[in-house]
Amino acid sequence: MRGYLLGIGALVIAAAGLLAGCGIKKNKEDNKNESKAGGYAQISQEEAREMMEREDGHIVVDVRREDEYAEGHIPGAICIPNETIGDSQPEELPDMGQIILIYCRSGNRSKQAAKKLSDMGYTNIYEFGGIIDWTGEVVTGSEPEVAEESSERDNGAPLSAVLSFSSFDGGGYEYSVTIDDPEIVTCTSRKEYGDPDHGIKTGSGYDVIFTFSGVKAGETHITVSAFSPIIPEEEYSYRVTVGEDLSVTIEQEKQNNEPVPEDPYPVLVIGYEGGEFIAGFEDNPASNALIDKLYDGPVELTLSDYGGFEKVGDLPWELPAEDSEITTEPGDVILYQGDKLTIYYGENTWSFTKIGHIEATREELLGAFGEGDVTVTLSLEWME
Repeated sequence: MRGYLLGIGALVIAAAGLLAGCGIKKNKEDNKNESKAGGYAQISQEEAREMMEREDGHIVVDVRREDEYAEGHIPGAICIPNETIGDSQPEELPDMGQIILIYCRSGNRSKQAAKKLSDMGYTNIYEFGGIIDWTGEVVTGSEPEVAEESSERDNGAPLSAVLSFSSFDGGGYEYSVTIDDPEIVTCTSRKEYGDPDHGIKTGSGYDVIFTFSGVKAGETHITVSAFSPIIPEEEYSYRVTVGEDLSVTIEQEKQNNEPVPEDPYPVLVIGYEGGEFIAGFEDNPASNALIDKLYDGPVELTLSDYGGFEKVGDLPWELPAEDSEITTEPGDVILYQGDKLTIYYGENTWSFTKIGHIEATREELLGAFGEGDVTVTLSLEWME
């Protein structure tokens, strides 16, 4: 992790992107009855679009991460990330009987969130799947900018101060700020990506920038908490001083944990009975799509022998193939026909899309997988 301080006086909040959705069609009356019975109803995109056109007090909830939401969302949708929904009622959803339409990226997290909310006591939950197939209107471009302020006082004192922290898409830290006395200083935040085409990449790095502005003269403390589902939590404490002219200075008091790795990267973990293999990813659309899929959780596959040189199994979804003729070697992880994963323990020349490679010999692979069918689990891990 890195943090730094400097004086600024502008805050621009921007969001842009592209979205979509999916669902399972049911009779509308059945949906209503199921919802009222304490469960949640799955509806089609068409039904969801029709419900969005009604003036019935409904709310549309996007349960993806905030960075995914910022890249594009259905107009009027609010963001409540699935991982933030526990067993307590979300502040954004005070009415347990309100009609709530839920979606995510592929339909996995939206089902999890819908179940959690229905178990909590919400009675009108409608889940319509993921964004990847949504053909309705989406929000693209930037949201309105906040009016800029002068970057410094007439005497040169800084109007505000910032703290900046590094993170990345697909499991990086999410940050929150706690201010002991919010009557002395306020805080706003924004993200800045270093890569202009981050919208099509998983694992893209960005900075989270917190801007602190003075409200009244005094001194208080702030705590920055960092949470990630795959990295240990961290916490940082600072002393904030606001002058009579409302200039802001920040000093770090303590650091409880080790810094965040500067450039973590994802690897493919292939688990089998008795152990696991680690495969490095290729940089191509198929690998990026697989990373995105596995962010929703591990996937179990059954692999079968074929040709005396590979184990092959059906994926639960199709990945974007960019086939070219290659000769495989032991340890190659291959996408075949867009929806099959193959792990090679021998050579074969064909038109494939290479996803990654395991550093293992033929003997090590056969010793782990054996003959006949084998069940493996695909998951993600982040490395430094």
